[in-house]
Amino acid sequence: MCGIVGIRDMQGRAVAPSWIDSMNDSIVHRGPDDSGSYVTQGIGIGMRRLSIIDVAGGKQPVYNEDKTIWVVFNGEIYNHLELRKDLENAGHRFYTNSDSETLVHLYEQYGVEGVSRLRGMFAYALWDGNAERLLLARDRIGIKPLFYSVVDGRLVFASELKAFFRLPWFTSDVNQSAVHRFLAYLYIPGPETIYQNIVELPPAHTLVCERGRISIKRYWSLQFRSQPIVSIQEWEERFLAQFRDSVKSHLISEVPLGAFLSGGIDSSAIVGVMAQESTKPVLTFSIGHEGKGSFQDERAFARIVAERFHTVHHEFVVTTDIKDLLPKLVSCFDQPFADSSAIPNYYVSQMTRQHVTVALSGLGGDEIGGGYERYIGMLWAEVFRRLPPSMRAVLGEKWAHLLPDVATGHPWMSRLKRFLAAAEKSPAARYAAFITTFSEKERESLLHKDFLGSQNLVSPESLVADLFDSGDADGLLHSLLLSDTHLYLPGDLLTLTDRVSMYHSLEVRVPFLDHPLVELMAQIPPRYKTSLSSKKILFKQAFRDLLPSNILHRKKLGFSVPLGLWLRTDLKPMMCDILSDRIIKDIGFLNVAEVQRIVSEHIGGEANHENKLWALINLVSWWRDVRRPHSN
Repeated sequence: MCGIVGIRDMQGRAVAPSWIDSMNDSIVHRGPDDSGSYVTQGIGIGMRRLSIIDVAGGKQPVYNEDKTIWVVFNGEIYNHLELRKDLENAGHRFYTNSDSETLVHLYEQYGVEGVSRLRGMFAYALWDGNAERLLLARDRIGIKPLFYSVVDGRLVFASELKAFFRLPWFTSDVNQSAVHRFLAYLYIPGPETIYQNIVELPPAHTLVCERGRISIKRYWSLQFRSQPIVSIQEWEERFLAQFRDSVKSHLISEVPLGAFLSGGIDSSAIVGVMAQESTKPVLTFSIGHEGKGSFQDERAFARIVAERFHTVHHEFVVTTDIKDLLPKLVSCFDQPFADSSAIPNYYVSQMTRQHVTVALSGLGGDEIGGGYERYIGMLWAEVFRRLPPSMRAVLGEKWAHLLPDVATGHPWMSRLKRFLAAAEKSPAARYAAFITTFSEKERESLLHKDFLGSQNLVSPESLVADLFDSGDADGLLHSLLLSDTHLYLPGDLLTLTDRVSMYHSLEVRVPFLDHPLVELMAQIPPRYKTSLSSKKILFKQAFRDLLPSNILHRKKLGFSVPLGLWLRTDLKPMMCDILSDRIIKDIGFLNVAEVQRIVSEHIGGEANHENKLWALINLVSWWRDVRRPHSN
């Protein structure tokens, strides 16, 4: 696991080695073990290394036999041994045992198209000196990040946004459209970023810069299309075989390895297979809550799994004393990001890194297996739409906002309100309403009109509608999975996991997002995933011999914190300070009265605005603490 940076001057001007060194220094947390660079006329690439495979000999950049091709690489290639064997049979000579060097010879053998043969998580840059070609590539799902910018004839790239601002000649203005999208989703969907001239290379894409021209190409696509002729028993067998293969492939490591364990189906199944494949006890790590926020505590379930598989188990209790954490999170993400599960993820990564260098996570199981409550909500909304109009009017949007909130901050009431308010909308509009925080009307009330200026903004909600209309899914549930695979996974969950784990120099692997497993699950009919009364139907049946019943059929809590309660109690002073009239006026583009209405309604228990408030807290904190140094 590493961080990579680089500059290609398309006009042939020199690249200063100090530029690469400075960019590298900004992401030292991604690779504290080593650094390296290659700089020659018109090109410079660099990396920071967290040593996992070929610890002794895998120094980067890596190169080919005559040193005309150079690579810097972030990630893990799980099929590198198979690829290496084929490449050696074709006459290529390796000088390391690392997976990084595979990329060099794969390019020599197959060119740019070689990326499609990779199985793993990756973002890499390859320089072909003979062709004067720079290749950037990113993995299929977007597990590893890669950003780029074109400024004054230079193509600049890096694993994190902060690296761009180490260049003395680099400046950027704020992207107002991205603020709009952040308020909708609590993250900024790629390829946009918060900066106007920095974009994210989309997942499953390559970028080639050659002869002063840049071309971007998709090399893999995912379609959710059912294969109904296969029985559920056969699907179970196929899924279990592929899942075990995925977990086993993710265990390759020369350094200590463990697993996050929430006690949910996904993380528990991974730990179960790890225990079966390992000759030593698996190290597992869990987070919990006490006091009034204990309704979010999953440690009891995690202990059941830990005892079943005889793991060496570690726990951490999250408290409300997170005032010092907020600036770290703001710096960690480089742009506004307001998924509150970053808080427990930060702490579990911090604890885990004290014991291991690599951790496996159950992330992705919900998206491929149909595990979210909102999926069931979407199916029930179809039933709701068939009710008589008079009944829908009584239950629907007109009255939903009058329902009282729950004093403990438990989110069930806000979810009910959201369901009733959106149930009658079209499927795409309904799902957009389910997964966005500030609606279009609320964003118009919150943002000053002159902030957005004369821009012809594309509605954030249209991102969902475009995926529903793409033809890449055969039905409602598969449209939901398609949307989350393209938006929520890379924009929120994978971004969160990468930045928080790398902040602690911890590599996190996600076996459920191994692309052969993702492709398999995309073929399985929706009825084996989610129904009106159950989620992860196939998972529960496939894992019945691996996991106990009280794990398979427990209620999902989600890896989060009791933020609604905290913002009414211990975190109230911090919230009121950050969102004070003085600071909001100083920011300049937020409506003071609207911010204070949201604060007042939450504190008074009229509504649970925890997501809106956490979004505002992070947006304001980013604007004040991170954005100012970049405004020169």
